[in-house]
Amino acid sequence: MYTSGLRELVTVRGPGSRAAHLADLLLECSGEFRRVWEDHEIGIRPHDVKHFDHPEVGALELTCQRLVDPGQAHSLMVYTATPGSESYEKLQVLSVIGAQTLR
Repeated sequence: MYTSGLRELVTVRGPGSRAAHLADLLLECSGEFRRVWEDHEIGIRPHDVKHFDHPEVGALELTCQRLVDPGQAHSLMVYTATPGSESYEKLQVLSVIGAQTLR
């Protein structure tokens, strides 16, 4: 997963980038990295569902999407809950109370 993410960065940023330098170092030093790198996988994402423990509403299960602008070095992570789910209801509560506390 992380090797494919690094390969994606090298592809986007090019051969002179810090990402390419890191990949070169790892290829030189790690046989395991070399074997995975040779699979040529690009951009395999980590788990799409993330679990959070919010101090006010407790456990949240959110779907994660990563939005990437290929021309920039930034990405935006967007977290959403399935409509009607317990996590969705908890996010609705958080949108009302904002920075207030429930305690």
